[in-house]
Amino acid sequence: MSYAAAITAEELDRDPDPILARLRQDEPVAWVPALRMWLVTRWDDVQAMEDDPGTFSAATEPSFLARTLGDNMLTQDPPACTRLQRASKPPFLRSGRSGGFVERELPALCDGLIAGFRERGGTDIMRGYADAVSAHSLAAVLGLDAHGWAEVWDWCEGLCTGVANFGRDPELYAVGERAAARVEDAVRARLDELRAKPEASGLLHMLRAEENLSAAEIVNNVRLMISGGINEPRDGIGFVVWTMLTDAGLRERALDSPAGMRRLVDEVLRRYTPVGTITRQTTRETELGGVRLPAGALVSGVLRAANLDPARFRDPERIDPGRTEGGNAAFALGAHRCLGEWLGRQEVRVGAERLFRNLPGLRLAPDEEVELHGFEFRGPKTVRVTWDA
Repeated sequence: MSYAAAITAEELDRDPDPILARLRQDEPVAWVPALRMWLVTRWDDVQAMEDDPGTFSAATEPSFLARTLGDNMLTQDPPACTRLQRASKPPFLRSGRSGGFVERELPALCDGLIAGFRERGGTDIMRGYADAVSAHSLAAVLGLDAHGWAEVWDWCEGLCTGVANFGRDPELYAVGERAAARVEDAVRARLDELRAKPEASGLLHMLRAEENLSAAEIVNNVRLMISGGINEPRDGIGFVVWTMLTDAGLRERALDSPAGMRRLVDEVLRRYTPVGTITRQTTRETELGGVRLPAGALVSGVLRAANLDPARFRDPERIDPGRTEGGNAAFALGAHRCLGEWLGRQEVRVGAERLFRNLPGLRLAPDEEVELHGFEFRGPKTVRVTWDA
């Protein structure tokens, strides 16, 4: 029996890195019965998948994404996904709504949240800060901020429960379906408001896009943005703050200049890769990494494993903001690279930096042991900190 045959979804959720490292070394393209799919763990093989959408199609059946979110830009191949990307991406660029939000609103958002707990002398930054920054930021850019960050974060948790349901538990799917319905109600109501009274927002841009998106297409892709565009920056803030608090040298270099902070954010996202996989389906019998794959096989490129591949990155588990090996796959690769990555990086950068600027003597709580959880969406359960009141 191969090593991969004995892997369970629970083990991957608990601690995927040693499992993925062994697969990458011994079974880089491995059938995992518990997931009913192949896992691909080497950088070159994941890149090869993305370079050949004719063989490795994003339009999979079954689709964890489509079942919860509906058909969207990540469940389609070019040119169909390209049309949706063109209509959706401009608000997330520096030149779009995101640019103004990051420059004028994001620092004030972070400072206001910090002011709400500064007098307590300690907090868990994952709850009420990192989740609030990420949920409010996406909601503000889309034009859904009237719902409040807590409601938007609740949508995100529900959608992600459905998307990450590799065990195909019907109860977990039901959680995702309830969240999907709430998002649909909110988005359709907001689209009606924008038709009657236009206000600059991501949703208005999608509504007026030359690609002529239907309301259903907008709803499905907003669900996608919520499921991926909130978790990653939220967990990214936790990872970056934790890294800075455990390595004084990295902290000093990052806070010394904007460029230093940007490099640290990119490297921490590579090291921990909060969103873990891309799933494709073979359209024909093919070979990948020396393994024959049948037509119709579900194949998951594990971004987290690719980002820790020693054939791509020197000493890959070490955080080195000065790396020169090239880009990483924290926001995926190829035609399906995350369209909101610029905004996500800024949320992590500003969100982490404002904590250090506002809270003198920021440090981990004395008894805090940061524990990570999750496979598809991985981040710290808590990052409890204290500071000088």
